[in-house]
Amino acid sequence: MPDFCPECGGAMMYDLSSKRFSCKSCGLYVTREEISDIRDRARSTGDDERKKRREQGDYLSWWLSKK
Repeated sequence: MPDFCPECGGAMMYDLSSKRFSCKSCGLYVTREEISDIRDRARSTGDDERKKRREQGDYLSWWLSKK
């Protein structure tokens, strides 16, 4: 059963001999642990971006309320 690439979203196939996944679209070649690490970093980066946008929105609301 293919998994999905954390980089491009393409289908990944498991190579039993090397015990690694390879992406059919972008060529990413990683182990299951590396896939988990990539996804965890992407999630934390996304959380940081959402927090930053929320803080900017809060500041903008505060700024506009003073005018």
